[in-house]
Amino acid sequence: MNYKILVVLILANVLVPTWCALGSEQSIRSTAKLSEHLDNSGFIVDSGTWDVYAQGAKGDGKTKDTEAIQEAINLCHSAGGGRVYLHNGKFLSGTIYLKSNVTLHIESGAMLLGSDQVDDYPITPSKYPSYSGDFVTNKTLIYAEDAHNISIIGNGIIDGRGDDFDGPYLFPSFSGRPRIIHFRGCEDIQIRDITLKNSGSWVQSYQSCKNMIIDGITVDSRENVDIEKPRFYAQRGRNTDGLDLVDCEKVRISNCYINSGDDGICLKSFSPDQACRDITITNCIVSTNASGIKIGTETSGTFEDITITNCTIYDTRIDALSIMTVDGARIERISMSNISLRNIKGSAIFIRQGNRNRPYRKDAEINKPHLKDILIENIQGSGISSNQGCSITGLKTALVENVVLRNINLDFEGGKLADESLRTIPEKEDAYPNGLTFGTLPAYGFYIRHVKNIVLDNVQLSYDKEDQRPAVICENTESLRINSLRAESSLKTPAVISLIGSREVTISNSESMGTGRVFLSVNGQESNDINLINNRLKGMQHKYVLGDSATKSIVNEFGTIEK
Repeated sequence: MNYKILVVLILANVLVPTWCALGSEQSIRSTAKLSEHLDNSGFIVDSGTWDVYAQGAKGDGKTKDTEAIQEAINLCHSAGGGRVYLHNGKFLSGTIYLKSNVTLHIESGAMLLGSDQVDDYPITPSKYPSYSGDFVTNKTLIYAEDAHNISIIGNGIIDGRGDDFDGPYLFPSFSGRPRIIHFRGCEDIQIRDITLKNSGSWVQSYQSCKNMIIDGITVDSRENVDIEKPRFYAQRGRNTDGLDLVDCEKVRISNCYINSGDDGICLKSFSPDQACRDITITNCIVSTNASGIKIGTETSGTFEDITITNCTIYDTRIDALSIMTVDGARIERISMSNISLRNIKGSAIFIRQGNRNRPYRKDAEINKPHLKDILIENIQGSGISSNQGCSITGLKTALVENVVLRNINLDFEGGKLADESLRTIPEKEDAYPNGLTFGTLPAYGFYIRHVKNIVLDNVQLSYDKEDQRPAVICENTESLRINSLRAESSLKTPAVISLIGSREVTISNSESMGTGRVFLSVNGQESNDINLINNRLKGMQHKYVLGDSATKSIVNEFGTIEK
């Protein structure tokens, strides 16, 4: 018999029984690295795989397999890289440390289980400052620092066992209870197809990382799941953000389903000299007990060149889409498009420039903030809160600039009385920023204040129950363009559009749907240069009304259609 054929047959008799026994706890695994090389015959077995069973893992869900998993990672890393393989079992573990060139592969049917013992998640020194500025690593199940070319893949499950974890409730949450994944200062990262569930705090966070792909993952970590009940009706919240990017660059998030107990996808900045930039989020479905997709609230550095598109956000307790700078961040060139919203208990769209100025680094200087160049288009939504609607607000001393809202169709719950439109909204410069900040807004659709150069183009606003508030209120706005607005109103609505201290305003090709009496009201002595062009005001008793401090000469009217 040919010598090479004989070698192949002998190896087959050795390897096949071994592979068949991999799923058995009684099998003997004599080697960690499953690779063999033959000569130039062309027959090569080179899997680059380290099986955790070969390092003593039990996979029974009861025995702690932390050391076995870590040893497999260490061997894989030392050999130059490859795959650490978890299969056919439930692997109980405390903190494990992923290293460069290592892929953690959790196969279908396999599960990595977080320990329910707080001591299995040590807080260790780090070269990177934590949330509080101390150079430590807080609690996490899977940790990596300064690693490159690392991955977590597979159709298996990582269960943080947050329901079973008896750790303390501290601030920040992950100083007392573990996250599932925490990477810091890493590059070339891939997280694919995995399911992350039941975390003890933030589900996954990536800090100061670059070149990341997060694709096709599922996050299922939502305590108090009934959106129609109070937020903490059954148990205390665990701050289970679905996905947090902190000062990360070159990130692609796609095809994910996120159902989380706190914010869904959240971009943050802890360092005034770092940035979240060059980020795309696409084809994701998000439902949360807080906000859906947001920039903030921790906002020290820079956010720029961020695109969010083709997403669905539903059953969200606070805001659907939010952009904010309150700690000195510079935000510019943000695009959101092709997004569907349903059953939003807070704001559909929330944009905020505030002045909280919380530092996350010791002795750090606070940057001078700006928020500008925002494009939001092709947004549809129903079941939007009657209280929060949408708001875009800056400060008297720091205006939000260059905002375009195009092709927006939103249906609100409605049901509020005209008296609500008389509410004076406090500035609340240093408040925690979200759509709940101002309470019930005086407009059912958009409340806009301290903004320069803003466009509302092809916007349709409606409600399920009669709402007597204006559809749009603009206060201290400069260079405002409203084109093709169609907004529902009633006989008790003070005005479809209300301008307060606004100047350089053009309202064109717009109309009221319903039985509104007044199309436009103008107040404030700062109001000036207001132009009405080709608006369809059939049935309106008054095209516009002026407050005591406004004069008729500031309003110019052209081409109004009244019949």
